[in-house]
Amino acid sequence: MSGAMWTVRDTKRNSSKKDLEVRNPDGDEYSPDYVFYMCIGIQQYLFENARIDNIFTDIYFEKFTGCLNELLTNYTVRLNAQGEIVCRIEEEHLWECKQLGAHSPYVLLNTLIYFNTRYFHLRSVDDHLHLSFSHIMKHWKKLNVTGSKTPSRSVYLRYYVPTQLGGDASGVKRRKEELPVFEQGENAENPLRCPVKLYEFYLSKCPESIKNRNDVFYLVPERSCVPDSPVWYSTQSLGAESMNKMLNRVRLVREIQEVQLQEVP
Repeated sequence: MSGAMWTVRDTKRNSSKKDLEVRNPDGDEYSPDYVFYMCIGIQQYLFENARIDNIFTDIYFEKFTGCLNELLTNYTVRLNAQGEIVCRIEEEHLWECKQLGAHSPYVLLNTLIYFNTRYFHLRSVDDHLHLSFSHIMKHWKKLNVTGSKTPSRSVYLRYYVPTQLGGDASGVKRRKEELPVFEQGENAENPLRCPVKLYEFYLSKCPESIKNRNDVFYLVPERSCVPDSPVWYSTQSLGAESMNKMLNRVRLVREIQEVQLQEVP
C-alpha cells in the first residue's frame, strides 16, 4: 500500500463524511465495509513499518474516526443469492493489524467489546453499558482427557444476564431462572488470544476499588499510563459515544454477523 503514509496524514485532516466517500476507478462509491477494510490495511502497514500510530484510537485521529463512524452507522448485513454473508472483514484481520489483543488500553477495550459481542451476545450500546464486573464469573469445567490420570479443567467466563435486560421479543420479562447464561471459553493453545486471559489482564489493570462494582465494566484509560504502568484505567465509565464507535466497527466482522444472523427468528 504505497500511499499509506499520505493517507495517514490525510486522516488527521478529515472532518466530514464526504472525505471518506472513496470511489473506485469507475466512479462508484466503495461500500462502508470496503472502506473499513482499506483502513485496516493502512493500520497493518503502519505496524509492519514500525509506526506507532493507531488510526482507530489515537486522539489526533478523532475527526477521522468520527467520519468513519458516520459511514458505518447505517451499515446492514449483505447476503448473496444463496443467503450467505457477503463480508470482507474477518476476525483474523483485526489480530493481524493489532486491533485485538493487549497492545494498548484502548485496543484491550476493543477486544473485550469484540468478545462480549460475539460470545455474550451483547448487541447494542445499551447492552454493553449495562454490563458490570458483577455480571461476569469464572467457572471451571472438568475435561475427560484420554490417557490422563488426573482430570483436566477448562476455564470459562460466564455472563449472567441482568433481570432488567431479560425480556423476550414481546418485551415480557422472564423469571431469573429462565434467563440465558452465556460463556466464553479459554484458548489454551494461544494464550495471547484467550478471552479468559485477556479478561484477567484487564482486571489487573483496573483500579482495585472498582472491581466489585455492579454498575460499570468498560473504563476510560488513564491519559498518562504507559505499557508497564500498574494501572491502565481510571474509575470513569466509557461513554456512549466512544462505545458506539468501537461497536460499529466490531459489527462489520464476519464472525459477529454470523452470530447475530443466527439470533434472528
